[in-house]
Amino acid sequence: MQIATRPPGTPIAALEHRAGHPCLDFVNSLTGIDTPTARDSLLTPADYRTWAGIAGIKVDPPAGDRAEQAALARARALREAILQILRAMAARQPAPAAALEHLTDEAARAFRSRRLAIEKGRLAWKRTRFDLDSVTDWLAAETAALLAHEEPLPLKRCAGEDCGWFFLDTSRNKSRHWCSMAACGNRAKARRHRARHQGEERAG
Repeated sequence: MQIATRPPGTPIAALEHRAGHPCLDFVNSLTGIDTPTARDSLLTPADYRTWAGIAGIKVDPPAGDRAEQAALARARALREAILQILRAMAARQPAPAAALEHLTDEAARAFRSRRLAIEKGRLAWKRTRFDLDSVTDWLAAETAALLAHEEPLPLKRCAGEDCGWFFLDTSRNKSRHWCSMAACGNRAKARRHRARHQGEERAG
């Protein structure tokens, strides 16, 4: 999966997880993706480790630079595939075949680092490895489970200017427009207020 080069975005530790699912928060490490000012906050293995820690995904200490860089490259390729699928789903369009194939292959590969085990009287998936690359296994499996769920996914994209983050709209009437009312929502209100004020000044 080809990865586009984008300038650095908000430091990964400062990104809020607002999407309602870690796999969407992972894709949201890209901001303004459909604009000329698209930015990327996942640039180094340390960024990936920080993101995993915030998401509550256990990771062992680094094993070596080569393995860390390979894990990052694989994660960024998976993110690109998920991004393409989510874009299509949000637009009610068919997902690109190459992106679906990439996610399928990665989800199948994910079983190398998870096994079924009994937990509290029932079967549950358990991780068997905790290196950085196994985080991508977890993301691939969880993304496939999320997107292939039999119930319609309440997927939306933030309407904020220069945002475009994905989120699950779990509001009662499915009327949510922003990843965060406190951030993108308030900025949109402020822009409307300025535009109205400027219009009144020109009219006066």
